[in-house]
Amino acid sequence: MTPIDDSGLADIRGQDGLTVNLESNGAIQAQQLNWITDRGNAPAGTCSGGVTDQHACTQLNGLTLQGDGNPLSAQLQLDVGSDGGVPLLALQYDWQPSLFTLDGMTLQTGTNPAYAGHSLGQVGLYSQGNLTLVNQGLFSTNGQHANLDFSMTGDWIYRQGGAGSAEMSIGNLIIQNRFTNGPAGGHAPATGVIGIDSNGLLLEADHTYTALEFDLMYKAAPTNFDRTDRQPLLYGAWLGGLKDARVRVSAGGLGYGYDGTAPNANWDYAGINTPRSEGLTIQTQWDYDTDFQLRLGHADGDRTRMELVNWRRLGNGSGPMFALDAVLDVVQNNTGPAGLCFGGGFSGGQPDSGLCTSAGGVFHPTRVAAGESAFAVLLRNGHLHAYSEQLTVANPTSGWSDSYDWGVVLTLGKLDADILAYPQGPAGNVGLRADATVMVQSPGFWDAANSADPLVRAAAADNWQTHSHFLFANTASDVAVGLLNNDLLWEARDLYLTLGDTDPAFPDLASGIMLRTDTLSHYQVRGLLGAGSLSDLGGTTANVALWDFNLSADQFRFVLYPATADGLATLGFEGYMNLDGNAYLSLAEVSSPQSAFRLSNVSGSIGWRNGNVVLKSGDQNSDGLPSLTIENELLLGQSADFGQSGGGNPLVGQVGFGDQQYGRIAMPGGTWHSEIIAKVPPP
Repeated sequence: MTPIDDSGLADIRGQDGLTVNLESNGAIQAQQLNWITDRGNAPAGTCSGGVTDQHACTQLNGLTLQGDGNPLSAQLQLDVGSDGGVPLLALQYDWQPSLFTLDGMTLQTGTNPAYAGHSLGQVGLYSQGNLTLVNQGLFSTNGQHANLDFSMTGDWIYRQGGAGSAEMSIGNLIIQNRFTNGPAGGHAPATGVIGIDSNGLLLEADHTYTALEFDLMYKAAPTNFDRTDRQPLLYGAWLGGLKDARVRVSAGGLGYGYDGTAPNANWDYAGINTPRSEGLTIQTQWDYDTDFQLRLGHADGDRTRMELVNWRRLGNGSGPMFALDAVLDVVQNNTGPAGLCFGGGFSGGQPDSGLCTSAGGVFHPTRVAAGESAFAVLLRNGHLHAYSEQLTVANPTSGWSDSYDWGVVLTLGKLDADILAYPQGPAGNVGLRADATVMVQSPGFWDAANSADPLVRAAAADNWQTHSHFLFANTASDVAVGLLNNDLLWEARDLYLTLGDTDPAFPDLASGIMLRTDTLSHYQVRGLLGAGSLSDLGGTTANVALWDFNLSADQFRFVLYPATADGLATLGFEGYMNLDGNAYLSLAEVSSPQSAFRLSNVSGSIGWRNGNVVLKSGDQNSDGLPSLTIENELLLGQSADFGQSGGGNPLVGQVGFGDQQYGRIAMPGGTWHSEIIAKVPPP
């Protein structure tokens, strides 16, 4: 740590309590902080020699905290008291505008010590805010005695090089969280639990108010963590109350054990039956209160936005509307849980390859390669069993707004994911490379819907209240249409996030925030195309077809960049995908799943150019209705040419029905202008 002189040290004053003031004209610095896991018997502070294939150092390098435009300044106040005989400690911490910078984050393991010289990139956080905590001691699980109030404003900036490198910002950031008495009471202060027990840290409250607002922004040629003249991309917000919110942070990472006995041959990722590695597990659950809303819109200009409000539970189920377990750890050298199972009807656990395959699922390996190391985020048994019943569109500049009994029903039945992050760029040792596998499933539906037994098919949607759905709904008439009881798979290998670079393989592609891979990008979504009543999506649906859509590519590029349309700052996008021959589309009769139209074995190129997303309020359209427009040029086959060697490849596929193959079709090239305009019809 760097020293500070006497004038920069805190002054301490004790009256009714204790006040500590910190001021410093210079920066406070640390060269490195290490989080060491699974050290075993290795010497303290070392990054090798501990538990085989588990010992790791997570390293934060070049940490600096300094004032933002003024000296660094913060104040801490401590006081004691009681309420009804319960002794209480009050803590209040306020900090003035400051800048925290991090020169790099990486990992070091015995498997791959070279990563010590790598970095995920550089981060700058401008912030100011306050924290108030009143509790029975700092931590207590002895009843609801804690009062929490946290508030922060600022800007989070990320880049993949030194000053002058392109920067991505979570700008105009607002974060708030406090324990309250709920929206009916005006979210007045109330109490909850902040405590530590044998299972770790626990935060729990009957009602909370949470706010997360931000503008996603980009600057191609900044100075140094630059907040001036950034170009806006997207506004997002999560606002309102949560009920019965519970967050638990526990010591322990991956469970490396395996019980090995069918039918429960599961990798014990949560360490229930076996010793766990050192890491963290975060468990969350809550219900949405009556004032909760999600917002998306323009991050500049009129700042028109959509608000998804009036959240309710799907069906009449029980349990939390949202729940998710997350495990944070470092993995290495082809050890740990082996992968995830897509299909097979598993409602929990993590089956191995043999059990997955024997149950009719498809196993997707997710382990880090031999000789490799990675940060791991494992998500398990997540769900979202709630949806918004009402859509509001608002233009804050003109004051125009209107609400509609219309909603997007996007529920998640069972969410599991393995995400591995490597400190590495596509052409250097700074950047972010990832292997990701994400599955959102309706356990058992697809297998039952494709059964030869009509009684099994008839019962396929019995668990619709806890399944995944993507529907457009007229909530006034309780009617929804879309993809019911769906399964979704996304996986990518060697996927890089890059900022501002011109991809030499695709020189004509726009520059901005880019995702790119030359290995694998795979998307699959399947389910029932149909419509029905939101009060019963199991037995009263109008069934159209069983849909299975699969895109598998060996080259993928997708870039977001600042754009303009109709005088508005909008979200621009371009992309490219080279299908590898495994892509297909299948549409099957619900009463006869074997009778399916199939376009299979598809290879060739698809591109998107000059894409734009435009949201308008009703006072900006002649018919008085708000609109969402997604427009782009759709490039097919050889026309998907972004300056790459040889241009795009012709689209070729095979056409069949049932077990009959009718031949192959080809589309050498083509350009379509696509403009999709969505409007909510007037009542």
